[in-house]
Amino acid sequence: MEEDNDEVPEIRTIAIPLKDSQEDGTHLKRLRRFSIEVWNLTQNWATASEKSVQYVESIINSRLKLLYSKDDKADESAKLTKDQTDRIFNDIVVANSKLNQTMSDFERIISKFEVARGRMSAWKLLTEKSSNAEEKYIEVIEINCSELPDGAEVLSILEAEEAKLSYWIEVALEYFRQDRVQPFMEILEAAGTRAGLEYDGVKQDQMRALDILAAYWMTQGYRERAKDKKQDFFSKATVLFNTADKIAMYEWSHLTVRAWFYLFERDKSTNKYELADQQFNYVVKTYPQNVLPLIGKAVIAFNKKDYKTAIFYFRKAIRQRRYSIADLRVGIGYCFAKMGLVDKSKLAFERALELEPDNVSAMCGLGIILLNTLEQDNLKIAVNLFGRAYHAQPDQPVALVHLANHFFFKGEVERAWQLSWHAASNDCDSIKAEAFYQMGRCRHTQGQYDGAYKYYYQARQANNQEHTLAHYGLGQMYIHRNEIEEAIKCFEVVHQRLPHNTDTMKILGSLYAHVQLADPARTNEARQKGRDVLAKYLNIEAEDCEACIDLAQLLESTDSKKSLELYERAIDLLEAFEQIPPQPEMLNNVGALHMSMKQFDKAEHYFKKAKESLEEQLSSEAAQFSDRRAAPERSHLLTIRYNLARCLEHLCRTSEAEQMYKDIISECPGYTDGYLRLGCIARDRHQVYEASLSFKQGVQFDQSSPVVWTLIGNLHYAKNEWMPAQKKFEFILSKIYNNKTPDPYSLVALGNVWIEQLLNPSRKKEDEKKYMDRALQMYQKALKLEPKNMYAANGIGCVLAYKRNWNDARDVFSQVRESTSEFYDVWMNIAHVFMEREQWMSAVQMYSSAMKKFRKENDAMLLHYLAKAYYRANMLSEAKEALERAMLDQLDNTQLKFNYAIVLKKSAKEILRGHKMTSQQVNTAISDLTFAEKIFQYISKNDDRQASHTGMRISRTACSEEAKNCRDLLTQAKHKLAAAQTQDEEERRLIEKQEKEKIALKNKLMEEARAREEAEKKRIEDAKNLRLSFIEMTKDVLRLPEIVEEKRRGGGGRKRRNDDGDEFVNDSSDAGNYDGEEGGEDGERRERRKKDKAAKKASRKKRERRDSDGGSDSNRRDEKKRKRKEEKARKLEEKLSAKQSAKIKSRAFLSSSESSDDDKPKPAADSSDEEEDERPPVNEFDSPDSNAGSDEEMAAAKKKKKKAVVDSDEGSDNSDDDRPIIGASDEMSYFSEDDDDKPAAGGASSSSDSDVPKEKVVESDSD
Repeated sequence: MEEDNDEVPEIRTIAIPLKDSQEDGTHLKRLRRFSIEVWNLTQNWATASEKSVQYVESIINSRLKLLYSKDDKADESAKLTKDQTDRIFNDIVVANSKLNQTMSDFERIISKFEVARGRMSAWKLLTEKSSNAEEKYIEVIEINCSELPDGAEVLSILEAEEAKLSYWIEVALEYFRQDRVQPFMEILEAAGTRAGLEYDGVKQDQMRALDILAAYWMTQGYRERAKDKKQDFFSKATVLFNTADKIAMYEWSHLTVRAWFYLFERDKSTNKYELADQQFNYVVKTYPQNVLPLIGKAVIAFNKKDYKTAIFYFRKAIRQRRYSIADLRVGIGYCFAKMGLVDKSKLAFERALELEPDNVSAMCGLGIILLNTLEQDNLKIAVNLFGRAYHAQPDQPVALVHLANHFFFKGEVERAWQLSWHAASNDCDSIKAEAFYQMGRCRHTQGQYDGAYKYYYQARQANNQEHTLAHYGLGQMYIHRNEIEEAIKCFEVVHQRLPHNTDTMKILGSLYAHVQLADPARTNEARQKGRDVLAKYLNIEAEDCEACIDLAQLLESTDSKKSLELYERAIDLLEAFEQIPPQPEMLNNVGALHMSMKQFDKAEHYFKKAKESLEEQLSSEAAQFSDRRAAPERSHLLTIRYNLARCLEHLCRTSEAEQMYKDIISECPGYTDGYLRLGCIARDRHQVYEASLSFKQGVQFDQSSPVVWTLIGNLHYAKNEWMPAQKKFEFILSKIYNNKTPDPYSLVALGNVWIEQLLNPSRKKEDEKKYMDRALQMYQKALKLEPKNMYAANGIGCVLAYKRNWNDARDVFSQVRESTSEFYDVWMNIAHVFMEREQWMSAVQMYSSAMKKFRKENDAMLLHYLAKAYYRANMLSEAKEALERAMLDQLDNTQLKFNYAIVLKKSAKEILRGHKMTSQQVNTAISDLTFAEKIFQYISKNDDRQASHTGMRISRTACSEEAKNCRDLLTQAKHKLAAAQTQDEEERRLIEKQEKEKIALKNKLMEEARAREEAEKKRIEDAKNLRLSFIEMTKDVLRLPEIVEEKRRGGGGRKRRNDDGDEFVNDSSDAGNYDGEEGGEDGERRERRKKDKAAKKASRKKRERRDSDGGSDSNRRDEKKRKRKEEKARKLEEKLSAKQSAKIKSRAFLSSSESSDDDKPKPAADSSDEEEDERPPVNEFDSPDSNAGSDEEMAAAKKKKKKAVVDSDEGSDNSDDDRPIIGASDEMSYFSEDDDDKPAAGGASSSSDSDVPKEKVVESDSD
């Protein structure tokens, strides 16, 4: 290490050959030629290698094609035609010849390599000896790079020695490396005319010099902030690049610098990125080892927001460099940050700082990431990083901006403003916008709102209005300046970019709720936006009472129920969280909403509560408000009292409401609404004069109120005073609105007045057209002002109907009904049109639908119209019913009575005209005619009531004629009554006869059915008896033969075993042997004897073993007790049903006593002696001819198999009494477990010979 420290650094020098020196020696020239020859040989070797590989691949592929085509299992697509085969053979021959030629080339190259190898040792010795000698022939001037002289001196040396251009470039670059820009510029600018240009490769040096100089101006232009100077620098660079293009346009180094120049001047033209990308692509293809085009492509991809591609090129550039560049890691970090991969971005910045600890961009990037974590420790680290970046590069704008933000939150506002001011003097729009925003925020905090407005505005404009927080601050300034529309625009931008920011939602919703625009349509649109924004805000912040109140106010006119809920929620929040009682205004609004929802009791409660709350506030501040009676609080109190009175009106407490209105008027005589309500109450009581006086009093205080004049006009209209009503509405249009913006209501009312003139009986025929035109004109004006005014549209339809344009009228009425189905008049008008077009059933349906929808089942006028429709449709009974219901409501209506009489008369005539009528129908007709005749007589004699409610008079002469016609019809009806009675009598007798015949036929059919049923029952009973008799007849035949077991004594046991064979219980596999099919009777006897001997031998051994044990008396007593228990169990089992007993062949309990005198087992009682066994029936496959055949024996054997035989030793312990003893079982056998000499029959269960029957042995009690 000490030696390394003591080493003197090498001094870099630049050698400039003198003008008259021998530049090269002979040996150097030869050495150069030798090197070139060796290089050419290596290139030829590589070319030959590539060609040989291609030829070998071609030969192999051709041979494989031929082999596949000859294979029979190959696909049809692999088959080759003769022409294809010949062509492939020809290709193989050609490739083979070329391969041979290539091999010859290899031989020549190898021979030349061997020659060069032989010359290498000689050249090595020669160069070592002559190197110093060659230097003697070259005279140079060395310039020490560490102590560069003045630029003018070096320039004079270069010019005097006529140095090559390459030396000029080297010297200029050395000055640039030492930041001596002035000599650098002088040398490069003078090199174009003073340098030596007469040598090989001068074109490349000229292009290099131009590119270096252009790159300098390009860099200066990029760093320059003044636009004019920037443009001048870029123009100089452009001229130099264009000059270089003429020398070598497609040189990779030139194209690389030119492409970067396009990136630097990107603001000038939008297609610069495309031009730069094209040139970078060309350089990457021609010279892939160059890193600069890869970095350029990464920058282009980053600016196009294609971050994955940018990362790809950054990584590729890092792999191709021999050493890592920190800036490339910084680029990757920014890409990851833009992609949202913060962890990877952080790693990239940290790696960049490892490679270059003073990298300012890496510090700023890492600091921003740490700031966004919002962790206290990371915030401190981030601030330290920004401080380091600021000290390393004081004009770094990113560090300045974030330090300004840091000092702003520390309260050092002026220092933050200074840092932001320095950061704003840069060329990056986004950083400039952030700097202006920080400056505006500083001025905003200091209360300098004009300065804040200016800087917020500059921040918004600096980055194409991309800075979101600048919009937010500017919106606040607009609110301060009371420019609400501009503020709304700013906050709309913020809300669009930050849709989940709750502060923006609340401010924007409040602005929408309170803005008043010139255009009502825009105002309504703003209100709707406010509803949407505040609803979204309350979904997030449900406990914000201010937002609840704003949204409730917006919803008052559209959704009363939701508005009421919000008001109640706001009241609850104020009481729960802020302990503030609800304001009287809120309570008043809640009461008004309840009133609009027709919840008048609740409305009264809230109005009273609001009144009490406001009165309490006024009483507590009486001294303050005693001299100011027009204070807002007192006006609010009057409004609440007025609302309470209106609520009392709806509750039918009109006297209380009237008194409250009078109190309000006495307290505030100018309260016009009080006079109007008093007039309306009097009008509803039909006190027209008092109502008129109240309205006129209201006019005295407010003569320009259209409401007062409208009520007076309606009062005249209700009294059919058309002219006064017309004058009042015309006064409203001409005097109040000055014919500029007429009142739609007054226009419609005037149209109605002209329509009523058409209904005047005393009208003139020639005036009808004038009335219709005037009415149509009024309606059309109203419709232009309010395109959705249904009353005006309905009036137009009425005018068209009066003009008998039924189709147009119906279309207008239909459109009105489609727009609103709650307009009663339009339903009636549509029905009237159907009546005029003689569509009676459609009219009936429309009248009925209107009656049901609007609940006018008892409306006399509607019932009258419906009766007329029924009458036209010849539905007389329905018409009669409708008229009767109408007369219940209007008993003195002469027109209803007349029409009712007409319906009665026509109904009676319809009955009397019929060919077949009953006496009841005739009596009904007579009754109707009598009543109708009385009605006509009444109308014809009473002159004072013959006028209808519409003013139409009924002719008394016509009524007299109708009465006469009724009398004539009554005379005819009396004659037809006798005929009808006679006909009724005949029909009655005929009906009685038919009934009797029907009853007789019914009885006959019932008797026949009963007989059939009894016959069927008898047939079923006979069949059942026949079946039972058949079963009894075949009962004995279907039973198995009984097997009687005889009791034997002494030595007769062996003979019984040999004769009967009952000692063997055969299974299904032994049936053939039992019948003598295989072994015959002799074989069976021999087998039985063999088994009997074995069983006897085993029993003897068992007894001997028991004797040797010497049983005691106690054992014998226990044995007797056990035998008695077994005997009881046997008797219980024998008490079986006949059916169960028939299935059992024999039942016996066999035991051997250890204390018997003769050491022999005693015989068990035979069940056949006590009870006769029933044989089981033979199935349908058994032969009836075989008596006691193989199947019967097999069945008997199975029954024996199912009965357990328990010996005396094991019977008391074994609970499974039905388990048979099979062979020499270890569990149930009565042989001793210690006996090794087991019988042959007992071993059948374990025998491997499947052909031998497996027989079950039961020891006989006769032994």
